[in-house]
Amino acid sequence: MFVTGYMTAAPLTVRPDTSVPDARKILTEKHFRHLPVTDSEGHLLGMVTDRDIRSAYPSSILSGEERKKILDKVENSTVDSIMSTELSSLNLNSTIDDALILLEKQNVGALPVIDDSGKVVGIFSIRDLMKAYGELFGLYEKGSVLVSVREPGDTNSISRLVNILEKRNTPFTRVIRSRDFSDSGEGFIVHMRVQTMQLSAIKKALAEEGFQVI
Repeated sequence: MFVTGYMTAAPLTVRPDTSVPDARKILTEKHFRHLPVTDSEGHLLGMVTDRDIRSAYPSSILSGEERKKILDKVENSTVDSIMSTELSSLNLNSTIDDALILLEKQNVGALPVIDDSGKVVGIFSIRDLMKAYGELFGLYEKGSVLVSVREPGDTNSISRLVNILEKRNTPFTRVIRSRDFSDSGEGFIVHMRVQTMQLSAIKKALAEEGFQVI
């Protein structure tokens, strides 16, 4: 799954000479948290965030005179004075796994997506990541339910699980194996996204075949 299927395409951008108050207004009115900063041709130069804006403005605990002095300076500053320029970015071939790794490594809330020429074509956020993985694991499929079982230890457990579902004409869209991290678990857990109105019957059939339903 590629980030291009979930990113915000053609995002709103600002120029480096955009005033800090104007950038603040855009973030507030559009409910954004990140604004790519580009040159006149759309090439990525930096990123300004709501955190950058908040950090630039004076604290409310400062004295009136000191606060006014800082406020006047901010009001006359442009985003190139506060934007981040050491950026990580995604490209048109980046997967959601790539995005997950970078978002976690850089501890940021969003990443710009650029084309081969360095122009901004999108922005991919943590919210986009959650939506992508939700779709990947079938979370949004109507009428589906997640059934998890502990593997009994045999080598053909996945095939047996599939056969159980197919014999009962129970549609399934995902079969995922993960390690069992419970206190007593040493093997694996298999998670299945199934579409059924007879969940109790499915659980019973799985138990009869030696699977422990979680």
